[in-house]
Order: sequence, then structure tokens, then C-alpha cells
Amino acid sequence: MSARHEQWMATYGKVYADAVEKERRFEIFKDNVEYIESFNTAGNKPYKLSVNKFADLTNEELKVACNGYRRPLQTRPMKVTSFKYENVTVVPATMDWRKKGAVTPIKDQGQCGKL
Repeated sequence: MSARHEQWMATYGKVYADAVEKERRFEIFKDNVEYIESFNTAGNKPYKLSVNKFADLTNEELKVACNGYRRPLQTRPMKVTSFKYENVTVVPATMDWRKKGAVTPIKDQGQCGKL
């Protein structure tokens, strides 16, 4: 499991502050990998779990890192402007935003919600 952790660290560019933190993260990684393998072996779900870049985080750490948008604090008053299309009166009943190029494919948004 230690070699697997080292390979995972290399794959995801993980570097820890010291040996104590590395050992702590290894134990979390090991527990998570054992859970993933046990879950997949049970075979009672229509999906499988896999090891990813979050494998060295506890559930609590993952929730903090990934749940919800956190709006940045306002450092200055916002400028009030008029709405660009406030006088538009003729609009189509439907709009296919895919044809307009406004919708993109699904992608990994990484840590975009974390400040």
C-alpha cells in the first residue's frame, strides 16, 4: 500500500510538509482505498468507486473543500448600472443554448469553490 501511495502522490503531484503529515495522509489514503475496494467488491451498486486526487482527504475535509460556492468579501461598494436589456420586449418562446454555444461539456471544475 505504501508503494501505491507513493505512485498516487506522483500522479497527483502531492507533497506533504513533513514526515508526520505524510504518515497521517497515508493512513487516510489507506482507509479510503480499502473502503473503495470493499465497496466495489460488494458489487451491489450500478456504479464503481475509484481512487482520485481526493484520496488523502477525510470525508469532513472533502466536504469543506468541495461543498458550495463561497462569495468573496466585498472590499468596495459595487457600482450600480442599468440592465443592458431592460427595454427588450420581443423575445423567442424558447432558446436552444447549445446551438448558441453557451453550454459547454461537463468538466472537472477542480477547487473552483474553495477560497
